[in-house]
Amino acid sequence: VAVEIARAVFKEADCRMQFVVMPWNRALYLLEHGGLDVLLNMSWTPQRELYTDYIGPMLDEKQVMIVNNDSQHKITHLEDIKNLPKRIGIQRGVYYGAAFMTKLHTDQRFFDQFEYGDNDSNTEKLKKGRILGMIHNQYTASYRLKQVFVKGRFKQHPFIFHDNDVYFGFSKKGVSEALRKKFEQAFSRLSARGVLAEIAFKYR
Repeated sequence: VAVEIARAVFKEADCRMQFVVMPWNRALYLLEHGGLDVLLNMSWTPQRELYTDYIGPMLDEKQVMIVNNDSQHKITHLEDIKNLPKRIGIQRGVYYGAAFMTKLHTDQRFFDQFEYGDNDSNTEKLKKGRILGMIHNQYTASYRLKQVFVKGRFKQHPFIFHDNDVYFGFSKKGVSEALRKKFEQAFSRLSARGVLAEIAFKYR
């Protein structure tokens, strides 16, 4: 969904784009230092605002977990995670909300319930039963359940880890103010016409 929205905005702005797939943590580093112009699906944080101009929001994003279809583990709040029998796969650099990130850095038992990996490695670990689940934004989780995992073997856990808006993140070092304003105007026109909402609705 983010890719389709990006294509629409770039077309409206009459600009070409080239997608690059890389680990999230590296993408943030390159955005900060001007090696990457735009990053999709960015949550706002005070630290990121130092090097990022935000345009959007492009999507409302929920962080959810993919688990085995027969999983019966109940989670009603973050503290429950400390009692799970296996770890959960997450990605470095991804923002999972203030409450989650605070516990991750201050509660050792909570921290020990997670292991880092990219989408592909976490997917393989989940398939092999090495982790209990993997956390994704809801749009990516929906796609992977339909296109990547064997149908019927996995499901989305009902617990919502984090819910917030995400944005286009433009590098302050790599993108001029004039170009950023061009994208702001293109985004506003598409939003006013309902184009972006229609794209997001298809992926719900």
